[in-house]
Amino acid sequence: MGRYTGKKCRLISMFWLTTFFFLVEIVVGYVTNSMALVADSFHMLSDVAALVVAFLSVKMSPKKWSKNTFGWARAEVLGALVNAVFLVALCFSITVEACKRFIEVEEIHEPRLIVVVGALGLLVNVIGLFLFAEHGGHGHSHGGIAHSHTRLTQLVSVGARDDNENDETFCPPMEKEHSHNGKIPSADQMNMRGVFLHVLADALGSVIVIASATVVWLTNWKYRYYMDPALSVLMVMLILRSVWPLLQESALILLQTVPTHIQVDAIQRRLLDKVDGVLAVHEFHVWQLAGDRIIASAHIRCRNLSEYMKIAEKVKEFFHNEGIHSTTIQPEFVEIADFSEDRVQEAPSEDCVLDCPKTDKPCALSTCCGPSKHGRDTPSPGDTPYLCRQRNNSVASGGGVGA
Repeated sequence: MGRYTGKKCRLISMFWLTTFFFLVEIVVGYVTNSMALVADSFHMLSDVAALVVAFLSVKMSPKKWSKNTFGWARAEVLGALVNAVFLVALCFSITVEACKRFIEVEEIHEPRLIVVVGALGLLVNVIGLFLFAEHGGHGHSHGGIAHSHTRLTQLVSVGARDDNENDETFCPPMEKEHSHNGKIPSADQMNMRGVFLHVLADALGSVIVIASATVVWLTNWKYRYYMDPALSVLMVMLILRSVWPLLQESALILLQTVPTHIQVDAIQRRLLDKVDGVLAVHEFHVWQLAGDRIIASAHIRCRNLSEYMKIAEKVKEFFHNEGIHSTTIQPEFVEIADFSEDRVQEAPSEDCVLDCPKTDKPCALSTCCGPSKHGRDTPSPGDTPYLCRQRNNSVASGGGVGA
Protein backbone atom coordinates (compact mmCIF):
# COMPACT_ATOMS: atom_id res chain seq x y z
CA MET A 1 0.00 0.00 0.00
CA GLY A 2 1.23 3.50 -0.79
CA ARG A 3 1.29 6.32 1.64
CA TYR A 4 -1.86 7.88 0.22
CA THR A 5 -4.75 5.67 -0.75
CA GLY A 6 -8.51 5.96 -1.00
CA LYS A 7 -9.88 9.43 -0.29
CA LYS A 8 -6.46 11.02 0.09
CA CYS A 9 -5.29 9.73 -3.28
CA ARG A 10 -8.43 11.03 -4.97
CA LEU A 11 -8.10 14.43 -3.32
CA ILE A 12 -4.42 14.80 -4.25
CA SER A 13 -5.02 13.72 -7.86
CA MET A 14 -7.89 16.15 -8.26
CA PHE A 15 -5.86 18.92 -6.59
CA TRP A 16 -3.07 18.74 -9.17
CA LEU A 17 -5.48 18.48 -12.10
CA THR A 18 -7.50 21.46 -10.88
CA THR A 19 -4.44 23.60 -10.13
CA PHE A 20 -2.99 23.01 -13.59
CA PHE A 21 -6.23 23.78 -15.35
CA PHE A 22 -6.82 26.89 -13.24
CA LEU A 23 -3.60 28.32 -14.69
CA VAL A 24 -4.64 27.36 -18.24
CA GLU A 25 -8.09 28.93 -17.93
CA ILE A 26 -7.00 32.21 -16.40
CA VAL A 27 -4.31 32.77 -19.06
CA VAL A 28 -6.63 31.92 -21.98
CA GLY A 29 -9.47 33.90 -20.40
CA TYR A 30 -7.50 37.14 -20.29
CA VAL A 31 -6.03 36.57 -23.76
CA THR A 32 -9.47 36.07 -25.35
CA ASN A 33 -11.29 38.63 -23.15
CA SER A 34 -13.69 35.92 -22.03
CA MET A 35 -15.00 36.92 -18.63
CA ALA A 36 -16.90 33.65 -18.45
CA LEU A 37 -13.65 31.73 -18.74
CA VAL A 38 -11.95 34.00 -16.19
CA ALA A 39 -14.88 33.51 -13.80
CA ASP A 40 -14.66 29.77 -14.34
CA SER A 41 -10.93 29.89 -13.60
CA PHE A 42 -11.63 31.56 -10.25
CA HIS A 43 -14.20 28.87 -9.64
CA MET A 44 -11.39 26.41 -10.25
CA LEU A 45 -9.31 28.33 -7.71
CA SER A 46 -12.08 27.96 -5.15
CA ASP A 47 -12.04 24.24 -5.92
CA VAL A 48 -8.31 24.16 -5.21
CA ALA A 49 -8.94 25.77 -1.82
CA ALA A 50 -11.82 23.37 -1.15
CA LEU A 51 -9.64 20.37 -1.99
CA VAL A 52 -6.94 21.61 0.38
CA VAL A 53 -9.52 21.98 3.16
CA ALA A 54 -10.90 18.52 2.40
CA PHE A 55 -7.46 16.92 2.47
CA LEU A 56 -6.52 18.61 5.76
CA SER A 57 -9.88 17.57 7.21
CA VAL A 58 -9.34 13.92 6.28
CA LYS A 59 -5.81 14.08 7.64
CA MET A 60 -6.71 15.79 10.94
CA SER A 61 -10.04 14.14 11.71
CA PRO A 62 -8.74 10.99 13.48
CA LYS A 63 -6.07 12.78 15.51
CA LYS A 64 -6.60 13.32 19.22
CA TRP A 65 -4.60 15.79 21.27
CA SER A 66 -4.65 16.63 24.97
CA LYS A 67 -6.12 20.07 24.24
CA ASN A 68 -8.86 18.57 22.08
CA THR A 69 -10.51 15.90 24.16
CA PHE A 70 -12.81 14.97 21.27
CA GLY A 71 -9.90 15.00 18.86
CA TRP A 72 -10.42 16.69 15.50
CA ALA A 73 -13.70 14.91 14.90
CA ARG A 74 -15.31 18.12 13.65
CA ALA A 75 -12.52 19.02 11.25
CA GLU A 76 -14.43 17.57 8.32
CA VAL A 77 -17.69 19.23 9.35
CA LEU A 78 -15.83 22.55 9.38
CA GLY A 79 -14.40 21.66 5.98
CA ALA A 80 -17.91 21.03 4.67
CA LEU A 81 -19.02 24.44 5.95
CA VAL A 82 -16.03 26.16 4.33
CA ASN A 83 -16.78 24.41 1.04
CA ALA A 84 -20.38 25.58 1.17
CA VAL A 85 -19.39 29.16 1.99
CA PHE A 86 -16.98 29.15 -0.96
CA LEU A 87 -19.81 28.14 -3.27
CA VAL A 88 -22.21 30.77 -1.91
CA ALA A 89 -19.56 33.47 -2.33
CA LEU A 90 -18.95 32.24 -5.86
CA CYS A 91 -22.66 32.48 -6.65
CA PHE A 92 -22.70 36.08 -5.47
CA SER A 93 -19.73 37.04 -7.64
CA ILE A 94 -21.20 35.29 -10.69
CA THR A 95 -24.52 37.10 -10.22
CA VAL A 96 -22.82 40.50 -9.99
CA GLU A 97 -20.75 39.81 -13.10
CA ALA A 98 -23.82 38.58 -15.00
CA CYS A 99 -25.71 41.79 -14.17
CA LYS A 100 -22.78 43.87 -15.41
CA ARG A 101 -22.67 41.95 -18.68
CA PHE A 102 -26.40 42.41 -19.22
CA ILE A 103 -25.85 46.17 -19.00
CA GLU A 104 -22.55 46.42 -20.87
CA VAL A 105 -21.99 43.79 -23.54
CA GLU A 106 -18.40 42.60 -24.01
CA GLU A 107 -17.11 41.08 -27.23
CA ILE A 108 -15.33 37.73 -27.04
CA HIS A 109 -12.19 36.98 -29.08
CA GLU A 110 -11.07 33.57 -30.35
CA PRO A 111 -14.26 31.65 -29.45
CA ARG A 112 -12.83 28.47 -30.99
CA LEU A 113 -9.97 28.46 -28.46
CA ILE A 114 -12.48 29.04 -25.67
CA VAL A 115 -14.50 26.02 -26.80
CA VAL A 116 -11.38 23.84 -26.75
CA VAL A 117 -10.36 25.01 -23.28
CA GLY A 118 -13.94 24.62 -22.03
CA ALA A 119 -14.07 21.06 -23.38
CA LEU A 120 -10.80 20.19 -21.65
CA GLY A 121 -12.15 21.74 -18.44
CA LEU A 122 -15.28 19.64 -18.75
CA LEU A 123 -13.11 16.54 -19.15
CA VAL A 124 -11.20 17.40 -15.98
CA ASN A 125 -14.45 17.85 -14.07
CA VAL A 126 -15.93 14.62 -15.43
CA ILE A 127 -12.89 12.87 -14.01
CA GLY A 128 -13.63 14.60 -10.71
CA LEU A 129 -17.26 13.50 -10.84
CA PHE A 130 -16.15 9.89 -11.21
CA LEU A 131 -13.74 10.28 -8.31
CA PHE A 132 -16.37 11.70 -5.95
CA ALA A 133 -19.67 10.54 -7.51
CA GLU A 134 -20.49 8.16 -4.65
CA HIS A 135 -20.72 11.13 -2.29
CA GLY A 136 -23.07 13.27 -4.32
CA GLY A 137 -26.30 11.36 -4.59
CA HIS A 138 -29.18 10.26 -2.46
CA GLY A 139 -28.75 7.51 0.08
CA HIS A 140 -30.58 5.09 -2.19
CA SER A 141 -27.49 5.01 -4.39
CA HIS A 142 -29.16 6.55 -7.43
CA GLY A 143 -27.06 9.71 -7.28
CA GLY A 144 -27.09 12.74 -9.47
CA ILE A 145 -28.05 16.35 -9.24
CA ALA A 146 -31.75 15.63 -8.94
CA HIS A 147 -31.14 14.27 -5.46
CA SER A 148 -28.12 16.28 -4.37
CA HIS A 149 -30.35 18.72 -2.46
CA THR A 150 -31.67 16.01 -0.13
CA ARG A 151 -31.23 16.73 3.59
CA LEU A 152 -27.94 15.43 4.86
CA THR A 153 -29.63 13.69 7.75
CA GLN A 154 -31.33 11.42 5.23
CA LEU A 155 -28.12 10.38 3.53
CA VAL A 156 -26.47 7.07 4.22
CA SER A 157 -22.73 6.92 4.53
CA VAL A 158 -21.41 4.98 1.58
CA GLY A 159 -18.56 3.73 3.70
CA ALA A 160 -15.81 5.32 1.69
CA ARG A 161 -13.12 4.17 4.09
CA ASP A 162 -9.45 4.53 3.33
CA ASP A 163 -7.07 1.60 3.53
CA ASN A 164 -4.79 3.92 5.46
CA GLU A 165 -5.56 3.71 9.16
CA ASN A 166 -5.47 7.49 9.42
CA ASP A 167 -8.48 7.71 7.16
CA GLU A 168 -10.74 5.86 9.55
CA THR A 169 -13.30 8.04 11.21
CA PHE A 170 -12.81 8.94 14.83
CA CYS A 171 -15.66 6.77 16.03
CA PRO A 172 -17.24 3.63 14.57
CA PRO A 173 -20.43 4.01 12.60
CA MET A 174 -23.78 3.10 14.08
CA GLU A 175 -24.43 -0.59 14.02
CA LYS A 176 -27.87 -0.26 12.58
CA GLU A 177 -30.64 2.16 11.88
CA HIS A 178 -32.74 2.51 15.01
CA SER A 179 -36.47 2.59 14.99
CA HIS A 180 -36.73 6.14 16.29
CA ASN A 181 -33.94 7.69 14.27
CA GLY A 182 -33.29 8.65 10.69
CA LYS A 183 -30.16 7.79 8.80
CA ILE A 184 -27.16 9.91 9.64
CA PRO A 185 -24.29 10.89 7.36
CA SER A 186 -20.74 10.53 8.57
CA ALA A 187 -18.63 13.66 8.90
CA ASP A 188 -16.31 12.62 6.09
CA GLN A 189 -19.38 11.99 3.92
CA MET A 190 -20.44 15.61 4.45
CA ASN A 191 -17.00 16.96 3.56
CA MET A 192 -16.49 14.72 0.51
CA ARG A 193 -19.99 15.67 -0.64
CA GLY A 194 -18.90 19.29 -0.42
CA VAL A 195 -16.01 18.51 -2.77
CA PHE A 196 -18.44 16.73 -5.12
CA LEU A 197 -20.69 19.80 -5.22
CA HIS A 198 -17.67 21.96 -6.05
CA VAL A 199 -16.71 19.69 -8.93
CA LEU A 200 -20.30 19.45 -10.19
CA ALA A 201 -20.70 23.23 -10.15
CA ASP A 202 -17.42 23.62 -12.01
CA ALA A 203 -18.56 21.10 -14.62
CA LEU A 204 -21.68 23.22 -15.15
CA GLY A 205 -19.41 26.23 -15.52
CA SER A 206 -17.46 24.45 -18.26
CA VAL A 207 -20.71 23.63 -20.07
CA ILE A 208 -21.71 27.30 -19.88
CA VAL A 209 -18.33 28.38 -21.29
CA ILE A 210 -18.67 25.91 -24.19
CA ALA A 211 -22.28 26.88 -24.93
CA SER A 212 -21.70 30.64 -24.93
CA ALA A 213 -18.50 30.39 -27.00
CA THR A 214 -20.17 28.03 -29.50
CA VAL A 215 -23.03 30.47 -30.05
CA VAL A 216 -20.56 33.33 -30.62
CA TRP A 217 -18.43 31.18 -32.91
CA LEU A 218 -21.10 29.60 -35.13
CA THR A 219 -23.93 32.14 -35.23
CA ASN A 220 -24.52 35.79 -36.05
CA TRP A 221 -27.45 36.12 -33.65
CA LYS A 222 -27.61 39.70 -32.40
CA TYR A 223 -28.26 38.57 -28.82
CA ARG A 224 -25.49 35.99 -28.77
CA TYR A 225 -23.43 37.93 -26.24
CA TYR A 226 -26.30 37.74 -23.74
CA MET A 227 -26.10 33.96 -23.62
CA ASP A 228 -23.19 34.00 -21.19
CA PRO A 229 -24.83 36.05 -18.39
CA ALA A 230 -28.16 34.25 -18.84
CA LEU A 231 -26.59 30.81 -18.49
CA SER A 232 -24.51 32.07 -15.57
CA VAL A 233 -27.65 33.00 -13.64
CA LEU A 234 -29.06 29.54 -14.36
CA MET A 235 -25.88 27.98 -12.99
CA VAL A 236 -26.17 30.08 -9.82
CA MET A 237 -29.67 28.77 -9.17
CA LEU A 238 -28.56 25.16 -9.63
CA ILE A 239 -25.57 25.63 -7.32
CA LEU A 240 -27.61 27.27 -4.56
CA ARG A 241 -30.26 24.57 -4.77
CA SER A 242 -27.59 21.92 -4.23
CA VAL A 243 -25.39 23.64 -1.66
CA TRP A 244 -28.02 24.99 0.74
CA PRO A 245 -28.64 21.69 2.60
CA LEU A 246 -24.89 21.19 3.01
CA LEU A 247 -24.46 24.70 4.42
CA GLN A 248 -27.46 24.34 6.73
CA GLU A 249 -26.58 20.94 8.16
CA SER A 250 -22.89 21.68 8.76
CA ALA A 251 -23.75 25.00 10.43
CA LEU A 252 -26.35 23.36 12.69
CA ILE A 253 -23.84 20.73 13.82
CA LEU A 254 -21.27 23.40 14.70
CA LEU A 255 -23.98 25.28 16.62
CA GLN A 256 -24.61 22.07 18.59
CA THR A 257 -28.32 22.01 17.88
CA VAL A 258 -30.35 18.87 18.48
CA PRO A 259 -30.03 16.53 15.46
CA THR A 260 -33.07 16.87 13.24
CA HIS A 261 -34.01 13.20 13.52
CA ILE A 262 -34.14 13.29 17.34
CA GLN A 263 -37.16 14.44 19.35
CA VAL A 264 -35.94 15.34 22.84
CA ASP A 265 -39.40 15.47 24.39
CA ALA A 266 -40.34 12.05 23.00
CA ILE A 267 -37.10 10.45 24.22
CA GLN A 268 -37.69 11.77 27.74
CA ARG A 269 -41.20 10.33 27.76
CA ARG A 270 -39.99 6.96 26.54
CA LEU A 271 -37.21 6.92 29.14
CA LEU A 272 -39.73 7.42 31.95
CA ASP A 273 -42.09 4.83 30.48
CA LYS A 274 -39.55 2.10 29.73
CA VAL A 275 -37.08 2.32 32.61
CA ASP A 276 -38.62 1.61 36.00
CA GLY A 277 -37.00 3.47 38.85
CA VAL A 278 -36.41 6.72 36.98
CA LEU A 279 -38.46 9.32 38.85
CA ALA A 280 -37.58 12.38 36.78
CA VAL A 281 -35.36 13.51 33.94
CA HIS A 282 -34.17 17.08 33.59
CA GLU A 283 -31.37 19.06 31.96
CA PHE A 284 -31.45 16.63 29.05
CA HIS A 285 -29.15 17.86 26.30
CA VAL A 286 -28.46 16.19 22.96
CA TRP A 287 -26.03 17.40 20.32
CA GLN A 288 -24.13 16.04 17.37
CA LEU A 289 -20.34 15.96 17.51
CA ALA A 290 -19.95 14.90 13.89
CA GLY A 291 -21.81 12.60 11.54
CA ASP A 292 -23.17 9.60 13.44
CA ARG A 293 -21.56 10.48 16.78
CA ILE A 294 -24.32 11.88 18.99
CA ILE A 295 -23.68 12.92 22.58
CA ALA A 296 -26.21 13.32 25.39
CA SER A 297 -26.16 14.41 29.01
CA ALA A 298 -28.98 14.29 31.55
CA HIS A 299 -29.81 14.52 35.23
CA ILE A 300 -31.76 11.43 36.27
CA ARG A 301 -33.53 11.30 39.61
CA CYS A 302 -33.99 8.00 41.40
CA ARG A 303 -34.58 6.84 44.98
CA ASN A 304 -31.11 5.98 46.19
CA LEU A 305 -27.70 4.73 45.12
CA SER A 306 -28.61 1.06 45.15
CA GLU A 307 -31.66 1.79 42.99
CA TYR A 308 -29.54 3.75 40.54
CA MET A 309 -27.03 0.93 40.18
CA LYS A 310 -29.92 -1.32 39.13
CA ILE A 311 -31.23 1.04 36.47
CA ALA A 312 -27.91 2.45 35.20
CA GLU A 313 -27.40 -0.36 32.70
CA LYS A 314 -31.01 -0.07 31.52
CA VAL A 315 -30.58 3.67 30.99
CA LYS A 316 -27.42 3.09 28.97
CA GLU A 317 -29.15 0.43 26.89
CA PHE A 318 -32.09 2.76 26.31
CA PHE A 319 -29.86 5.50 24.90
CA HIS A 320 -27.99 2.93 22.81
CA ASN A 321 -31.26 1.83 21.24
CA GLU A 322 -32.01 5.49 20.48
CA GLY A 323 -28.75 5.79 18.56
CA ILE A 324 -26.98 7.79 21.29
CA HIS A 325 -23.81 5.96 22.29
CA SER A 326 -21.92 8.63 24.24
CA THR A 327 -23.86 9.63 27.35
CA THR A 328 -23.10 11.41 30.61
CA ILE A 329 -25.60 10.81 33.41
CA GLN A 330 -25.75 12.75 36.66
CA PRO A 331 -27.77 10.70 39.17
CA GLU A 332 -29.77 12.48 41.86
CA PHE A 333 -31.01 10.58 44.91
CA VAL A 334 -34.01 11.50 47.03
CA GLU A 335 -35.54 10.04 50.17
CA ILE A 336 -39.01 8.66 49.46
CA ALA A 337 -41.52 9.11 52.26
CA ASP A 338 -44.25 6.67 51.22
CA PHE A 339 -45.26 4.74 48.12
CA SER A 340 -48.72 3.65 49.25
CA GLU A 341 -51.29 4.06 46.49
CA ASP A 342 -53.89 5.01 49.10
CA ARG A 343 -52.00 8.11 50.12
CA VAL A 344 -52.09 11.39 48.22
CA GLN A 345 -48.58 11.87 46.90
CA GLU A 346 -46.81 15.10 46.05
CA ALA A 347 -44.51 15.33 43.05
CA PRO A 348 -40.87 16.06 43.78
CA SER A 349 -39.44 19.50 43.21
CA GLU A 350 -38.42 20.33 39.66
CA ASP A 351 -35.22 21.98 40.89
CA CYS A 352 -31.91 20.22 40.60
CA VAL A 353 -31.06 18.24 43.74
CA LEU A 354 -27.30 18.59 43.25
CA ASP A 355 -26.53 22.28 42.99
CA CYS A 356 -23.46 24.49 43.16
CA PRO A 357 -22.63 26.01 46.57
CA LYS A 358 -24.78 29.07 47.08
CA THR A 359 -22.26 31.85 46.69
CA ASP A 360 -23.38 34.42 44.16
CA LYS A 361 -25.80 34.85 41.29
CA PRO A 362 -23.25 34.80 38.43
CA CYS A 363 -22.25 31.30 39.51
CA ALA A 364 -25.86 30.20 39.40
CA LEU A 365 -26.38 31.69 35.96
CA SER A 366 -23.39 29.72 34.67
CA THR A 367 -24.92 26.38 35.65
CA CYS A 368 -27.58 24.47 33.80
CA CYS A 369 -30.08 24.28 36.65
CA GLY A 370 -29.20 27.23 38.89
CA PRO A 371 -31.37 30.07 37.56
CA SER A 372 -34.60 28.36 38.63
CA LYS A 373 -33.41 28.64 42.23
CA HIS A 374 -31.51 31.90 42.22
CA GLY A 375 -33.43 34.04 39.80
CA ARG A 376 -35.69 34.22 36.77
CA ASP A 377 -33.20 35.66 34.31
CA THR A 378 -33.34 32.45 32.31
CA PRO A 379 -36.19 29.97 31.96
CA SER A 380 -36.58 27.46 34.76
CA PRO A 381 -37.33 23.79 34.14
CA GLY A 382 -40.95 24.54 35.00
CA ASP A 383 -41.10 27.09 32.19
CA THR A 384 -39.48 24.68 29.74
CA PRO A 385 -41.08 21.25 30.23
CA TYR A 386 -38.80 19.68 27.62
CA LEU A 387 -35.92 20.25 30.09
CA CYS A 388 -37.61 18.50 32.99
CA ARG A 389 -39.94 15.48 32.95
CA GLN A 390 -41.00 13.43 35.95
CA ARG A 391 -43.41 10.65 36.75
CA ASN A 392 -46.90 11.75 37.69
CA ASN A 393 -46.92 9.25 40.55
CA SER A 394 -43.59 10.37 42.01
CA VAL A 395 -43.45 11.43 45.62
CA ALA A 396 -41.94 14.31 47.45
CA SER A 397 -38.31 14.22 48.33
CA GLY A 398 -37.01 14.36 51.82
CA GLY A 399 -33.94 16.34 52.67
CA GLY A 400 -31.40 13.59 52.04
CA VAL A 401 -29.09 13.57 49.06
CA GLY A 402 -26.85 10.68 48.19
CA ALA A 403 -23.56 11.25 46.45
